[in-house]
Amino acid sequence: MNEERIHIPLFPLGLVLMPHMPLPLHIFEERYRGMITECIDNDQPFGVVLAGSRRIQEYGCIARIDRVLERYDDGRYDILAMGTQRFHTISTDASKPYLTAVVEVIHDEDELIVDTYIDLARETVKKLEIYAAMVGGTIDRDTLLVLGPQKLSFVAAASAFFTMEQKQTLLQLTRIGERLQFIREALEQAIIRRKMTRTVQRVIGEKDDISHLFN
Repeated sequence: MNEERIHIPLFPLGLVLMPHMPLPLHIFEERYRGMITECIDNDQPFGVVLAGSRRIQEYGCIARIDRVLERYDDGRYDILAMGTQRFHTISTDASKPYLTAVVEVIHDEDELIVDTYIDLARETVKKLEIYAAMVGGTIDRDTLLVLGPQKLSFVAAASAFFTMEQKQTLLQLTRIGERLQFIREALEQAIIRRKMTRTVQRVIGEKDDISHLFN
């Protein structure tokens, strides 16, 4: 794995950003207005990390500002950023109003053997389709299949089907096959739980919410 370190500002948020995924943001805090202004002026990316109640995660995703949707007179911004590469935080610096960090860019260890995951990608999309139908949704199956296994693993991981904890785990996995396997198995378990919930509800009636019993 090639080592690539860069210095970027950090933006702790209550979400996990994945590569290839859009991130619309309304920037209103003064310190982050300054951060975004610097990023725009210097054509610089920033790092998005999941912020919990006690700490922020060491692993995150680099975001590059795609366009400024609105720039308000009081300094606020509406922007659209895009996730690019994942990173691991090496060190942080709190000398500015916002946190900055030296980070190491993460690359998948199995990028060169991606074609071996075509079947696994198809199985993953099939599970996504089944689960989406069970919760009253749909997916664009054909569009997902043409993404390729690597991009599919990130796009699927970013879906609303997964918890923040699961998304953070997926973000940190450095093998395409591991991510697709994690997604497929998580969806299989979710499908089983939904089926069990429906079965029990048919027995005891539809009024009581018993879904928590299978989580």
